[in-house]
Amino acid sequence: MSDDIHLTPSKTEHEIDRLRAAVDLSTVELTHLTSQSTKGSLESASGIFGVHLLILENSSLVPNIEAEIRERHVNAEWAVRTIARAFAERQQAVPDPHLSEKYLDVADVAERLLRALGAEGTHDEIETGAVFVVSEMMPSRLLEIAKGHPAAVISEHGGWTSHSSILARELNLPVVTGVRNIERVVSDGDTVIVDGIHGQIIVRPNTESMTHYRALAKGQILAPHLPDADNLPLRTIDGHEIMIRANVDLPNIYEVAARCGARGVGLYRSEVILSQFRGFPSETEQAALYRRIAEAAGGDGVRIRTFDISVEQLDPSASRERNPSMGLRSIRLSLTDPAHFRTQIRAILRAAHQQNVDIVLPLISGVFEVRRLREIIEEERSDLKNDGIPIGDPRIGAMIEVPSAVMTVNEIVRHVDFLCLGTNDLVQYLLAVDRDNETVADWYQTLHPAVLRAIKEVIAAGNTAGKSVTICGETAGSAFYVPLLIGLGARELSMNVNSIPQIRKLISGITVSEATELVRSIENYETADEIEQALRCHYLTKWPQLFPPGLLSAKYPQ
Repeated sequence: MSDDIHLTPSKTEHEIDRLRAAVDLSTVELTHLTSQSTKGSLESASGIFGVHLLILENSSLVPNIEAEIRERHVNAEWAVRTIARAFAERQQAVPDPHLSEKYLDVADVAERLLRALGAEGTHDEIETGAVFVVSEMMPSRLLEIAKGHPAAVISEHGGWTSHSSILARELNLPVVTGVRNIERVVSDGDTVIVDGIHGQIIVRPNTESMTHYRALAKGQILAPHLPDADNLPLRTIDGHEIMIRANVDLPNIYEVAARCGARGVGLYRSEVILSQFRGFPSETEQAALYRRIAEAAGGDGVRIRTFDISVEQLDPSASRERNPSMGLRSIRLSLTDPAHFRTQIRAILRAAHQQNVDIVLPLISGVFEVRRLREIIEEERSDLKNDGIPIGDPRIGAMIEVPSAVMTVNEIVRHVDFLCLGTNDLVQYLLAVDRDNETVADWYQTLHPAVLRAIKEVIAAGNTAGKSVTICGETAGSAFYVPLLIGLGARELSMNVNSIPQIRKLISGITVSEATELVRSIENYETADEIEQALRCHYLTKWPQLFPPGLLSAKYPQ
């Protein structure tokens, strides 16, 4: 390792050679990790390390480091840290949290380069069953931590959609991120409760909290241990069938969901595949991935949501948007720059050959978008047929998640085959509350009367048109909200695999008539707090045995 920070010009080329050797070694390591992850059970890790390869090989990171060495005559280690820090600062400044938290991937690549240059890495002693506290949770470090079988991880930085959080969920490792000054709050030897479901931690809990969470933990369900369900349709006590679908991105996860009673994939977030390739995957590559999930889902089918990405994800050099969540993203981007959308549609049509595959169009705001998108789909269908390529005939659905779509849902439903209701974004857009901004968390209210009326309106429009409506947001997998959704008319719910057994138990223990009466009983309440209290009282009186231990004893996130 070079000890000099500032170098004479004659030593500069030596540092460039050291850097390039470190890049070569890191490339070999990442290529190996990508290959091993593909063969193993952590399929998403392959895509994550593929992104790291892309950063290393195709971004401006390495050229900028070389320029720093040449222009400032500093050693490779200094240049790596300086440029990586600058990259991270720019990334963190991006308003969209789903993009800003990707700075951890750049930091991870920089750490790998530093180790290849001879810098000492972080060697953590992990005690089995301990809670591990870190400032920043990078993917590579998380994999190392997981080998020690910790009970949970708490991180000061990072978000729910970061690569590290995705890995943690696949590892069934409870993680809470975004805890400020955590290393000042928690000391070695402290007892800590980590609630990875609700994103909460309790430091040095009292006896009551310990008892409560021990009881709750006994009822927690982790994917590898989920109980198999019977093959009978799920029905309420009074005989109404409720369809449970799964929100999954990997065939092996759907296999678990199916054993738990899922009937098809209700939401396949196709943008997840972008992390598995260096750039956008080709039509053939996409078709192969979509066919894999379709084959896993079998006759129950898969609904593939088209790319829900921002312009910055499509083109990193694009001007930064001041409000990305309301900017050029999702279906708007597909219409403005349709090349990738057309490629994806062709891939889905090919994957649908002899398979049950549907297309979901996200962020629809009105009929004009649906009409134009259907025209594009028909154009691609015609071209494939003319080329003699076998294709299927997927149904087309619209994701209802913005107020304009709710207000025109009766018109939209006439132009699609089914509806999906994305409650997470619906709450955000309807109440003008950023769901990732903790300073306005109290205003993000799923039980707001306006939200409940919107849900009811969408379900009613589907029922009137004789077309299915699938609830796809977090509310569908929450025991607290499910009776309310059923009372509002929902008959199809799509959720993550861990939620399925608890929701099946709940649905099989209630009646639609009771759920409908519950909705009537809260129609005159004017605030989310009043509605929450009414629901809690009803549940404790009528169905206390159907809810997870502790769920009804504390204020539930609205």
